[in-house]
Amino acid sequence: MQNRLKWAVVAGALALAAGVWWWQSGMPHGESTTASGAADAPSGPGWSVMGGSGDRGDTPATGVAQLTPDQVRQRLLVRGSLQGTEPSGDWCVRDGKTLAPCKGLRDRFEYYILGIGEVSIADIRGLIEDEARREVGERITVSIMDIFDKYWRIRTYDWKNNFIQSDRSTWMPVFEEQRSVRRQILGQPWADAFFQDDEKHFQDYYAQLESGQPPPPHPGEPVPQMDPGKDPAAVRAERVARYGEDAAKRLDEVDAKWADWDRRLVAARGEWERIQGQANLSETQKQDEMQRYVEANFQDKDRLRVRALLKLR
Repeated sequence: MQNRLKWAVVAGALALAAGVWWWQSGMPHGESTTASGAADAPSGPGWSVMGGSGDRGDTPATGVAQLTPDQVRQRLLVRGSLQGTEPSGDWCVRDGKTLAPCKGLRDRFEYYILGIGEVSIADIRGLIEDEARREVGERITVSIMDIFDKYWRIRTYDWKNNFIQSDRSTWMPVFEEQRSVRRQILGQPWADAFFQDDEKHFQDYYAQLESGQPPPPHPGEPVPQMDPGKDPAAVRAERVARYGEDAAKRLDEVDAKWADWDRRLVAARGEWERIQGQANLSETQKQDEMQRYVEANFQDKDRLRVRALLKLR
């Protein structure tokens, strides 16, 4: 279980560094193929740059919601795919009264947009509006919904340039069109807040490929590990060569966190063995003493993990 969890963390760091966000977030209308020629994404009407479907016939600005916000909550948050989840992102309200550009608002929009298919985009817009009104008030909600309508225009924009994965000459025209349209529709501050990080990752990835360096491997490919017996300097150099300096630093941070976890887990096992060896304590007293140790040396979810691993009650 630890290995699977560790790989999930590592894969996330690599995906970010490699620019995988661009491929996974959808592509414009038109031809989109892999190097082998196989279709890499749907094409034609309804396919948008961020992977959304624009063929529902109801836009946020003009569509009529068929469900009330409470009905949408029931379908998505109580019985549907968002059951048991908490909204991601943020309303981006500063000092309780000012809407300020931040990426958290895009994340909040995308959280609710995940419900498309179970309800319509008009239903989702109504839910976002109702949720915002409850949390930040009517005045700021008007501004939030204006941003949402503009964001959805980008989400379903009819892009002119076609992306072909095997033809790198198509990449920058697509990128530049996206970058320009985002700022035309959202304005510079909000477009920067929503997309600047993604755009920077793509530019870095593109520059790496143009420099002749090998592209980052698929996220499913094993990562060189800082295991005992391996030369740390050699592993570090291999990571830099394969993924770049920034990704190598993130992997170093992951390694450090796992090394710290492993150290504390070993210490906890040793403490549990020591406590179990105390014949003067009852089983309840042993459990209570170990619980106090866990509370003092672990936080939040780590407490649950160590209790499960040590089979504490």
